[in-house]
Amino acid sequence: MSKPFAYAKELQAYHEQKLHAAVSAAGEEIKKELGEFPAPFAFFVMGSAGRKEQIYDSDQDHGIVFKGEDDRHLSYFLTFGERIVTQLEAAGYERCVGGVMASCERWCGSAEKWSQQLQHWLTKDTFEHVRYVLTFFDARTILGEHAFVLDLKKQLFTQMERSPHLMKRFADNTGRMPQVRNLFGQLLVEQRGEHQGALNVKEQILFPYVNGMRLLALQQRMMATSTLERFAALPPGSGFEEAERSFASLFEQRAYWIKQFSSYKYIIPSQLTKEERNDLKTWAKEGRRLYETIQKIVEAGGSK
Repeated sequence: MSKPFAYAKELQAYHEQKLHAAVSAAGEEIKKELGEFPAPFAFFVMGSAGRKEQIYDSDQDHGIVFKGEDDRHLSYFLTFGERIVTQLEAAGYERCVGGVMASCERWCGSAEKWSQQLQHWLTKDTFEHVRYVLTFFDARTILGEHAFVLDLKKQLFTQMERSPHLMKRFADNTGRMPQVRNLFGQLLVEQRGEHQGALNVKEQILFPYVNGMRLLALQQRMMATSTLERFAALPPGSGFEEAERSFASLFEQRAYWIKQFSSYKYIIPSQLTKEERNDLKTWAKEGRRLYETIQKIVEAGGSK
């Protein structure tokens, strides 16, 4: 089986330290350049950083919400966002190609603007808008007022009470799970191209756990952001204990595989031990079972 659940935590702590150092440096820069922060605010991260699952130098996903009026403070906080982007880039984290960063107006604004934007995403629930909501739901405050982000999530929960169909829309957005094994139980790998012979462990094995537990967190109105914290928030006897153990083992083993294969996405099953391949099949089966169980809960509109 996999190593004790320790190395992945060490890597996350390392990234957490780099993140806080970059944000702190950006804060000092902006205060020297434009003066003290003009209003209370929250700088938050999303994606793997928001879920405390950052075990490699991922790209950036973050935003800012501040108190006050956009026309008075937006310019300041957009500049602050750009300073954060620059500091994180210097620390090894690439800019987000999709612009999910505090230097972009969609992800930086007053609490009032954020409230209106969230409402817009939920009422005009295109695939892209639903994706934005799911991205935001993993938000975790790094600097500033934690209550600002929590208040926005409470607004999300309120809108979900008014519009029960939203849960199905969330499930539809994340329900396309790639196959992992063929009819003979063999692991499915890339057949051609740059990653021929490799398996995308992030999308094929990890994401069913991450996406499934995010759905359950939404359905049960959890504030926890990490997948393991979401598991831990479930009541005793929930029936998800095996899935929780599988995810913890998978997450730890993936940290070692990143060193072995120099990739945060791909591993080569033919270079693994028989025991590791068997673990992969078990984790894949458990992840799919977890997601399908949660999907049924969402469709039924109840709890397990």
